[in-house]
Amino acid sequence: MAEHNERTTEVDDGAATMNPLRLLRIYQKANRLVTLIEDANVKSLWTSKTFWFNVLTAGAELSNILPLPPGVVLIASSLINIGLRFVTTQPVQVFPKH
Repeated sequence: MAEHNERTTEVDDGAATMNPLRLLRIYQKANRLVTLIEDANVKSLWTSKTFWFNVLTAGAELSNILPLPPGVVLIASSLINIGLRFVTTQPVQVFPKH
């Protein structure tokens, strides 16, 4: 049978000795990095397929170009919006961050 040696070792996790200013600097750098990553994945509203589809659908409905009953247009528009949502990979930014 193997012998089991029990040793007690102190584990210093650094929580008690961590400088609050250092924690603040780490947080600020991490926050800046997260913002850069999020901004890299954001596209303009003007390049959104979903936005332009809804603008065109609303314009066609308001000008009575579509010879369909309103309920059919609503259901078709909703289904196409769901489909566009599946192919959307990036969030849209309405107002630029400056």
